[in-house]
Amino acid sequence: MKTNYDVKKLIKYIKILPIAVALLFSITTTYLVLHNNLEKHQENIKSLKEDFLLKQKLLIKDEVTRTARQIKYQKNIAEKNLKDDIKRRVNTVYKIINNIYTQNQEKSEREITKIIKDAIRTMRFNDGRGYFFIYTLAGDSVLFPPAPDLEDENMWDLKDSRGEYSIRRLSQIAKEQSEGFLTWYWFKPAKNTKLEKEMSKKIGYVKYFKEFDWFIGTGEYLENFEDKIKKNLIHEIQEVRYGKNGYIFIDQYDGVTLSNRDKKLIGKNRLNFQNQNGIFPVQEMMKISKSGEGYVEYLGCINPITKKPDEMLSYVLGFDDWQWQIGSSTYLSDVDTLLVKKEIEFKEKLYTSVASILISSVILTLLLIFIMLKLLTLIEKEFAKYERSLRNHIIENNKKDKLLSEQSKLASMGEMIGNIAHQWRQPLSVISTASTGMKMQKKYDCLSDDIFYDSCDAINNNAQYLSDTIDDFRNFIKGSHTKETFNVTKAIESFLHLVDGSVKNHDINIDLQLDNEISICSYENELVQCFMNIYNNAKDVLVEREIKERKLLIRTFVEKQELIVELGDNAGGIKDDIIHKIFEPYFTTKHKSQGTGLGLHMTYNLIVDGMSGTIEVQNDKEIGGALFIIRLPLK
Repeated sequence: MKTNYDVKKLIKYIKILPIAVALLFSITTTYLVLHNNLEKHQENIKSLKEDFLLKQKLLIKDEVTRTARQIKYQKNIAEKNLKDDIKRRVNTVYKIINNIYTQNQEKSEREITKIIKDAIRTMRFNDGRGYFFIYTLAGDSVLFPPAPDLEDENMWDLKDSRGEYSIRRLSQIAKEQSEGFLTWYWFKPAKNTKLEKEMSKKIGYVKYFKEFDWFIGTGEYLENFEDKIKKNLIHEIQEVRYGKNGYIFIDQYDGVTLSNRDKKLIGKNRLNFQNQNGIFPVQEMMKISKSGEGYVEYLGCINPITKKPDEMLSYVLGFDDWQWQIGSSTYLSDVDTLLVKKEIEFKEKLYTSVASILISSVILTLLLIFIMLKLLTLIEKEFAKYERSLRNHIIENNKKDKLLSEQSKLASMGEMIGNIAHQWRQPLSVISTASTGMKMQKKYDCLSDDIFYDSCDAINNNAQYLSDTIDDFRNFIKGSHTKETFNVTKAIESFLHLVDGSVKNHDINIDLQLDNEISICSYENELVQCFMNIYNNAKDVLVEREIKERKLLIRTFVEKQELIVELGDNAGGIKDDIIHKIFEPYFTTKHKSQGTGLGLHMTYNLIVDGMSGTIEVQNDKEIGGALFIIRLPLK
């Protein structure tokens, strides 16, 4: 028995391979483990550095954000407390004024007004900054302690530095709401009690005194109140420390340092500070702060640990209300110390891992060699068993294939015998009529030479037709298992000669579209048998579906060095749910008494396995039925 491989040679290779495979496996495993460890280490170092930087970024950002929230909270709560304080004071002085008015009703308005002004003119609070003022709803100044010379003046058209009519707005609040708060810009008293030329932002509270159509109020300049808050906050922030070297710094937008770990820098303008790289880091940070918040990386000051200039990462945030830059920094070199420690730990683990891997590899190699040698014996036995089983299966399959082929061919032969019987009726009738006619004419002595020769020619021609039919049938039965070059058109004509009787009997119109020049090197008889099988299926469907104008298309042409043979009918096509099954063995849509389901299956085997071609079927709308497409190599 011939096989595609030499079993004994294969077993010989298997005997040699175990050691080589085991060694290769061990070497590869060792390399992969070491390589994997190195890659993981590099990834860990990279990840560690990224994680460190990310944590430092988040840490300094959180500290800056927390400080900014604290500052904003202190500012907001201070403003609220200020409002509560000035409201309380206005309500208190309102009661005083009301009591004076009640107790002096017998006096004139002018007299009462003087008593009231004298009573509250000297009242001061908030370190002497605070005072009370009185205006009429029409804007006349009744009491203005910082500048008595402005009293009795009408301030209705007075504008603050923002162009707002503050007196009008205060009068409107008193008139419409009776009392309320207002933020405006007013003259701020200087240390010598004279008014400054520029107005400053002030928060005030007024209350309506209806008896004299006045509004009484007081206010506080935000700058004065916030200066105290700023001083307290800066003192607290100056002492903040976190992490290894973390601290908070605060700079004004103009570059003056308000808080820094290095107290020597406080009060200095560092806007033009330039590092060794020629960069102005404070200016870079200030740009970010004025536009919002963000990170800046730069070569900074001396690291207190290394005593050298170090790369720094800062996060800064702008607090526009006070024109402050709030920030925090970290030294990037801190990660190097961590990485050196991790490098030492990795090398120790790597040395231990290499020793373990080498020992494990040696043990594993010996174990693999032992196992593979044991398996070799089993493989030899299984090969022998498999070879015997394979031989038996091949013999059995050959028998089945031969039987299927014979069954299919016998079915075709039965069909052809019926066709031949039908074809022979007319030629036999002609021979019988000619011979009987000559005999009768001879008997009555009226047989002429012309009739005799015509009758002999008719007998001879019809006998030759019968002989040709027998030759085609014998060639079909005998067949040839040798590839030969033949003309495809002649093969189709031979096939049509065999089914001529069936074609005429079932009134089928054959549409031939043939390229008569095509020749192919293949098995002619098997190809004719395929045509027969396809024709028989088409004929049966045409008859079964009672198609009136029955047509069979046969077309040949060459495409991409392949012969294309198309055989189609107009019987309506094949159902979509079974079209993919028609080449399967024993599949048939006919009754068991009419079909075996082997014809198209054998056709598929002959085309694909026997002639290295392909066959497919599809429903073609143009011809109105099934179209079989056969593709065969020309050589």
